[in-house]
Parts: sequence; structure tokens; C-alpha cells
Amino acid sequence: MVDNLKPEDRRKTMRAVKEKRTKLEKRLFSVLAGMRLKGWKQNASNITGKPDVVFVDQKVVIFADGCFWHGCPVCLRKLPQTNREYWERKIARNVALAKSYNKQLRRDGWTVIRIWEHEITSKDDRQEIRIKIQQALKPGDSEQ
Repeated sequence: MVDNLKPEDRRKTMRAVKEKRTKLEKRLFSVLAGMRLKGWKQNASNITGKPDVVFVDQKVVIFADGCFWHGCPVCLRKLPQTNREYWERKIARNVALAKSYNKQLRRDGWTVIRIWEHEITSKDDRQEIRIKIQQALKPGDSEQ
């Protein structure tokens, strides 16, 4: 994959990337709605890492991570050939931030669930996601 944009055009494009209400998030919200779960909030900006979904009473957070943007170890999406160092740094930073957020949230007593983009697009994996969420929401269960 070639990054055919000039640096100033790349910056403009990157600024336009949505942070909220992405297709991936909408799929996650749809899964939760299908489970008929109540009491969750979207895009909680007041919680470490701004999770996509928060169950405040149960102290459970869910992040939906894009395979490219978060360096999925399964998909191993190819990086653009041009400006490769930028992309390597960008994705490595995203991975490091996710680990840092997970650590901080768990230290604060939260259960953290991370869902990969490829998981939520697979019907079989969506069932596994439902099970993982249900288990996390049961009182007295350990962290995921």
C-alpha cells in the first residue's frame, strides 16, 4: 500500500478521521442492543482512555479497536510504503497507549474488554463477544 499524499494533505486527512460513532462502534452498539443490555454509556470522555462503552455500575469498559490503527496481531495489516516510519510510530503509540489505559483502568478496579475489528465482523466471533460481555457483567466475576 502506497501513501500517495503529501505530508500536509496527510495531516488534513488524519484530522478528518472520526473518533466517535465509527462503523466499528455502531456494530458494537448493535451487539449490545441485541443483548438487551441497559445502563451503558457511549464514548465516556471522563474515563481513562475514553472507552467506547462503559457500564458504570458494574465498572466494565469496552474498547472496539480497529485492526489497522491498533496493530492487530492477527490481521497484521500492511502499512503504507511511503512515510513508513510515521505509520510505525503512530501504530506503536496506539498499542502502547492501549496497554497503559488497560493497566490504569484495572488498577482503578475496572474490568477491561478489548474487541478487535475482525472479531465484530465475524458472526461466530460476535457470539464469543456476547459471552465475554455477559461474564464481565456478572457480579463477583474476575477481570477479563
